[in-house]
Amino acid sequence: MIALLIMSVLLFGVAYTAQTARNFEQYTENKQYMNRVHDSLLTFVQVNGFLPCPDTNGDGTENRNLAVPACNDANGRLPFLDLGVAETDAWGQPIFYAVNRDTDNIGGTSDIASVGNSASYFNNQNAPVFGFNTPPVGNTLTGAAGNYSVCGERTPLNLAACATANVLIEGSAVAVVVSFGQNGATTWAGIVGGGNTNLANAEAENADNDLVFWLAEGSIVEKQEFDDQLFWLTGYDVKYAIIKSGRALQ
Repeated sequence: MIALLIMSVLLFGVAYTAQTARNFEQYTENKQYMNRVHDSLLTFVQVNGFLPCPDTNGDGTENRNLAVPACNDANGRLPFLDLGVAETDAWGQPIFYAVNRDTDNIGGTSDIASVGNSASYFNNQNAPVFGFNTPPVGNTLTGAAGNYSVCGERTPLNLAACATANVLIEGSAVAVVVSFGQNGATTWAGIVGGGNTNLANAEAENADNDLVFWLAEGSIVEKQEFDDQLFWLTGYDVKYAIIKSGRALQ
């Protein structure tokens, strides 16, 4: 009996160690995948002169109203076929892709055609307007409508405090890309079903369709696990890609 007990303890330890190693391998693999997605988005800008809209029907390509030319929605899945990357992350789940909220024409309005708004970075008919000596549109108060903020985690999580408590990491993200990690299937089910139960607060924040995202490198909130991986693009990233492509600036 004692020998069996010792054997059980040892086997449990081996299994736990193996699972931990596997989780770390997936996390590392996914980080490399997210780096490829980042580079593919900037390459897309270099080739096309604009950022893609989200994929809203799951076919791997962007969805937009060509007549407007607004995005069908400001968030959805990553258009992986347009970018030439794998469809899913290391856990077999789609990638969440949110773009400037003023790019869609829900409600009959859209600023995607306005060169003074960072929504214009997604216009597939007229390239965004940049100048050599000015900040990109959307990286100042002018033209920043619809952009996203990325906050670091604090205890307790408090959205109102993000901009004033020294936890604001980025305040002018024109696009945010999120892999929901090991529990991504649960998160996607919540997005589709309209609720995000059984998620850490920071993870729920990344899937609640507002203008704030959270980046928490290992949650500091007790019993709140966080394994989302995300990155974002700003007007500076888009401007750099435009310059690198050799396109003319105005």
